[in-house]
Amino acid sequence: MSDEQNEEKNEEFVPKEKENQNIIPDSRDTKDSIQIHNAPDISDMEEDYQEKCYSMQEGSILGGVFALSSLALGTGAFSIPIRCTQLGLVWYLVFIFAASAAAYWTLTGLIRSSRTVHGVDYSPTVRAIVGNCAAVLIDVIIVIYLFGVFVQYMVIIYALVGRTIFELFIGTDDYKDFDQYESEVWDGAALKYPIMFGTTILITPVCLLKDISKMRFASMFGICALIYSILVVVIESPWFLKHYLDNYKEDDPSTHANWFDITKGFTKELNFFTGVATVFFTFTCHPGAFPVFKTLKNHTEKRINTCFFRSIILDFIIYIFIAVTGFITAPLKPQSLVIYRESIFDNDIFMTIAKIALALDLFLSIPANYASYRCSFFMVFFKTDKIDNFRNLIVTIVSLFLATLLGAVYKNILSYISLFGGFCSSIICYLIPGILMIKTSKQDLTSPKNIFTLVVVVTLTSFGFMGGLQTIRGIINGDA
Repeated sequence: MSDEQNEEKNEEFVPKEKENQNIIPDSRDTKDSIQIHNAPDISDMEEDYQEKCYSMQEGSILGGVFALSSLALGTGAFSIPIRCTQLGLVWYLVFIFAASAAAYWTLTGLIRSSRTVHGVDYSPTVRAIVGNCAAVLIDVIIVIYLFGVFVQYMVIIYALVGRTIFELFIGTDDYKDFDQYESEVWDGAALKYPIMFGTTILITPVCLLKDISKMRFASMFGICALIYSILVVVIESPWFLKHYLDNYKEDDPSTHANWFDITKGFTKELNFFTGVATVFFTFTCHPGAFPVFKTLKNHTEKRINTCFFRSIILDFIIYIFIAVTGFITAPLKPQSLVIYRESIFDNDIFMTIAKIALALDLFLSIPANYASYRCSFFMVFFKTDKIDNFRNLIVTIVSLFLATLLGAVYKNILSYISLFGGFCSSIICYLIPGILMIKTSKQDLTSPKNIFTLVVVVTLTSFGFMGGLQTIRGIINGDA
């Protein structure tokens, strides 16, 4: 092949500069994006990208892995131990493995389906394959889901700030734990309003960013903060386990738990379904898959699948460690988040640092998720994907302040996780991708491949919906 031919081939994959930087560009149906999708297999160019594959440059696989994982990882990781307690260790391990496999399967299927219609965003792909009504539905669900994520993040940031202040400055002289201090002093002083709305004011300029790739280092920090927090839980687990065993009394059932009981989730509370809904929530990164996909250099199927696979494996390992260690070391009185558990140390400075790091992680995760929220919001309410600076500013301020206000009024974290994980995540991650894979399979509905896809997505979606309905019942009855 001549040098001139090589130059022409390389130029095909270099995106053009956007002419108007004041408008968020529409990459859904451009000539450049179609060229990328129609590109031949360029395995001979892989060596040219090896250096970028293992760096944090824009478009690298490593950057994509961190960006995608940061969308899935978060508070859901620390809520897993209590769900593991409610489900039982056996059921949890079964569902976390199934959920990770299903997440990778649907992510790759989603992008593969988008290639058939030259789509590089979620709702345009759905519109081209299924129809306009389905596209509007998925945009509405993404807006609702991500709005719920913002609410949840604000609530947890407030709680983490409160616990950090309590541990560093208040101590346990007058109050035995933060729960007592929160109900008697912290909430009564209305401190949640300046803290939560102050956070909103600080995060608004970052949410106005138009390119998610600029958040790649923030995503890396978020993953590192999560890993540090999980390491603290894991490293401290021998002391917590010893504390549990020291207080174990054979004749007192309240002092011990059956770690392998598979019937826990089938009591009258039916925690089985809410637990499964939480597992769904922990792998929800599909709305952010397309922004990551668009910023990935050299859009070969191999590179995209590698990015997805490594991200899911990273999430899976983290979820296993945090669930097992959190569950076996504090199985009797589990907190909504494992980092809230009552400390057995006089001064646990390492966990305090973890809470600070996690608060910063959630702070930075909001703009990472906001890019997908903004895209779907404008498609639903303004029927356009071109977002000028003025609209971007108004929608960002209104959305974040409404999410903060709702979080200040209602603070039950598990309800948010189960509700949005059960309904929204099931549709976003399983039902819609399954429909897209069936529609683009070029096979009859009764083919073995399509029957398998249909059975899996309907089963997983049904589990999620049952969890969401169970959460609503608990809220109505005052149990959640």
